Amino acid sequence: MGNLDNILLFKTNFVTEVDKAVLASLLKKAGVNNWHIDCEDCDRVLRIVSDCLQHQTIIKLINDHGYECCELT
Repeated sequence: MGNLDNILLFKTNFVTEVDKAVLASLLKKAGVNNWHIDCEDCDRVLRIVSDCLQHQTIIKLINDHGYECCELT
């Protein structure tokens, strides 16, 4: 497992398979290859492993496409 400092956690509102496909496309375009979303969790937790991206970059990317996303602390 990588450095825990490189794991970004978010609360989202992704629910459906279509939502997950949109998310996959957005993250791929942003250069994110290592991610997971838990749609069974009440917070729909999105976990991203990245050495270079920051929380605000991901939040803006997702929010700009009509979904809710905030840092999970």
